[in-house]
This record gives sequence, C-alpha cells and structure tokens, in this order.
Amino acid sequence: MSKLKRTACGVAVATLVSVAAIGSANAIELKGPKERAAINARLLQTEMMVAALTCDLRPRYNRAMRTFQNDLIGHGKVLRSIFKRNHGASAQRQMDKYITQLANDASARSNYDRGTYCQTAADLFDNVLSSSGGFDQMTTKLIQEAALPIKSR
Repeated sequence: MSKLKRTACGVAVATLVSVAAIGSANAIELKGPKERAAINARLLQTEMMVAALTCDLRPRYNRAMRTFQNDLIGHGKVLRSIFKRNHGASAQRQMDKYITQLANDASARSNYDRGTYCQTAADLFDNVLSSSGGFDQMTTKLIQEAALPIKSR
C-alpha cells in the first residue's frame, strides 16, 4: 500500500478517534489492553458501518463483518462489561448513546467532503480486508498510526 493511502487511512481513523476519545474519555474508564481493544474495535466497526452506508461500500463492510465476526462478538462482550462497570443500571443506555455519537461524528465528517471521505473509507476497507495479522493487530496498527489518545490504566 502506498504511503498516501496509509496516510489517508490514518487521517480518517485519527479524526474518528480524536472526536470519540475527547467526548468519552471522562465517561469510560478502561482497565488494560483487552478493554482498549474492545473500544478500538467499536470505533473501527462504527466507522466502517457509516462508510458502508454513506459510500455504498456495503459488500466490503459485510465481508469485513463476516471475516472478523468472532473477534467482534468477543469485543462486544467486553464493551458491555466496560459500560456495566462504569454506568451500572444505565449501562445499555450509555453504551447506546456512545455508539450513536460515534456514528453521528462519522456521518458529520462524511457530509463535509463526501468525495474525500469515501476515498479514505475505501482505503480503510482495503487496509482492513488485506490484513494478515488478525483483527486486533490490524486495529491496533491503524489506531497507533493515528495516535489514539485513549489511555488505559
């Protein structure tokens, strides 16, 4: 993959991550790499979902979801436990708000410059679907390239 494509992909993820992390950093306490991986997975999954709908990339999204289904199920369980620990009885409502905010942020970016957003989204799917090191390794690499500001204890 060319440096330009990697940069474009990193910019998309960086934008997503910075908006999501800033808005949620005080609301979610993460403990360890397993929880950080669950948050990263949800960030990436939501970005891909919005890109699939906005840029007509549904076949790529469906392929990614099938390919990484087991990883996403596992991360989903961890994500629910994070919200349960942090929000108790309102965990489901808070998690739904969090995911909705991620999607709204991605949608707002897509409306700003649809052409650039969709090209960057296509590059993101190329990275995800060509990954040979597993879902967590690929997600971590994309997030590190984007300098994810979420820290775990």
